Amino acid sequence: MLSKLKPSVKEPFIIYSTGLILIILSVIFFSIRGYPLVSTATEILNIYTPPIYMIPIFFPYGILIGEVIWSWNEQKKQSNYILLIIEIIIIGLFSFIRYFISIPFSGHAIILSFYLLHEAVNNRFNYPLRILIGIAILILTLIYKVYLWNDPITFLLGALLGVVLWIPGFFFRLKISKRE
Repeated sequence: MLSKLKPSVKEPFIIYSTGLILIILSVIFFSIRGYPLVSTATEILNIYTPPIYMIPIFFPYGILIGEVIWSWNEQKKQSNYILLIIEIIIIGLFSFIRYFISIPFSGHAIILSFYLLHEAVNNRFNYPLRILIGIAILILTLIYKVYLWNDPITFLLGALLGVVLWIPGFFFRLKISKRE
């Protein structure tokens, strides 16, 4: 079925479908495991994180995974998609650790800062819908983290960590593009 689609339709289909699949899997995961308590930099609140906060972050993460699938499927530059796989694994591990251990950085902020930088710089703003998705989830995250839970510290530390995790890949891609 996918082979019959035009490339202009096939790419967004694969990328956004991966994001939707990840959202469905996250709903199943949290339905089984349960939502965590809100953990700020200074305390654990007696509030469970709501689905509206926890679930949407899996869409941009899924878009990143979809980009890897698309690049691999199209036999694009192997070094780029292998690097993106490594980056996705690292930001996923750092973000998921937050679910199990109360550490002072936001997994949402890690993913969002990495994702927005990736879309803005690596994809050169070629996909405005992806940027809008990231900004919408960023606004939602800021409302919960900063306004409702009074927790700017984990947000800022997570955003900083996301940037730090993005920088090595940026310089590697820059070095590769200069060789070509």
